[in-house]
Amino acid sequence: MQISVKREEILDGISITKIIDKKFKTNVIKVMFITELSENDSPLNTFISMLATSTNSKIKTNFEMSDKLNALYDSTFRANTVTYGDSQIIEFTIGCIDNKFSLYGEDILGQLLEILEDSLFAPNVSCGKYDEDEFRLRKKELIDMINSEINNKRYYAFSQACRTIFKGEPAANPHYGSLETAENIKSEEVYKAYQKLLKTARVEIYYVSPTGEFPVKERFKDAFSKVERSPQQSKMKALSPIKSETAYVEESCEMLQAQVVMAYKTHYDNTDVCGLLSRILGGTAFSKLFVNVREKQSLCYYCSSAQVQSKGMVYVVSGVENENCEKLVKAVDEQVEAIKKGDFTDEELYNTKLYVVNGMRSRSDFPGSLASWYFSGYCLGEIISLEEGIEKVMNVTREQIIEAANTLVLDTVYTLKADKTNIGGDEEDGE
Repeated sequence: MQISVKREEILDGISITKIIDKKFKTNVIKVMFITELSENDSPLNTFISMLATSTNSKIKTNFEMSDKLNALYDSTFRANTVTYGDSQIIEFTIGCIDNKFSLYGEDILGQLLEILEDSLFAPNVSCGKYDEDEFRLRKKELIDMINSEINNKRYYAFSQACRTIFKGEPAANPHYGSLETAENIKSEEVYKAYQKLLKTARVEIYYVSPTGEFPVKERFKDAFSKVERSPQQSKMKALSPIKSETAYVEESCEMLQAQVVMAYKTHYDNTDVCGLLSRILGGTAFSKLFVNVREKQSLCYYCSSAQVQSKGMVYVVSGVENENCEKLVKAVDEQVEAIKKGDFTDEELYNTKLYVVNGMRSRSDFPGSLASWYFSGYCLGEIISLEEGIEKVMNVTREQIIEAANTLVLDTVYTLKADKTNIGGDEEDGE
């Protein structure tokens, strides 16, 4: 089915991409604020996203917000913060059924867009502070979120490893901030960060619809034209410098199972090739790491790899017993060396391509995923269709995989050893 995609800049530092696909029954609008990833502002920006989806100048509480959304045929309004390169993305997403499916011609999208506009441009603020009750509730929510991620040892190990992997780079900063930072956040700080974000962030807007008839571009152009803007550029793709020697860091934590993170860096320019390389290494159930390290050698509970396109990194994460940590590192490195020598079959490469392509095709089934595809293309500096992306993946050769593998350098090995002294109970499941 033909998809229409049109991107245009509507104001300085603000662009909108309209994606029309008649098979959809819903409308999705994403507003992405792109700003520099910093130790001070990142947790504040996360706080902004949480407040914006729970309250604004017209809707005073989270309960009222939920009621409003439910009344609009169970529409959604969500926010998320992620890192990309040396940037932080603060993403606001609304979704609703298309107006032609509403009773009596009710303007569902118009009402939902008004909620989004009020949350972005007219927050629930008085005297330079957010509403005290909502601020307190969201603060507790942020603290709980940080605590839950600390308790997820797999995530915690990777977050701690990034401090060494990207030392001296903005990407070393966690976008949620530390527990201490969250506990000490003040309402005035968050409001000042909100004003800064609105003024300086690059903004990418995505409107996915079966018709594209609603004047989304005009609404946002009018709203942003009333804001004093001085947009600043952020690095979306910032390849991480490769260390002259591998950094080895070891820490310990009360848990039952050690976690090992190995970061390989490369400045190889083809992200499609590196993406396939990471999956051949450890991204599928038939990958080198799964078959040889986990199944044949039984060295770990899990062992997988992934690519960070924006930083030029392929990393491996493993859950392992303390006594097997060094063996695990050696075994993983052996599998990387095997790929460098071309020790993988054409069938393995072809099956890996199919695995990746199936995932890519599924993006076209969901409006939000389709918008995310085009945003990822913007971040990487190559905006192409899904069909073009699939063709690029299928055209990757084994020679390119070998060439890319030989540029991989083991940059960091981070080991979070298990301290079982004060722990009882059953074994962890790898998470």
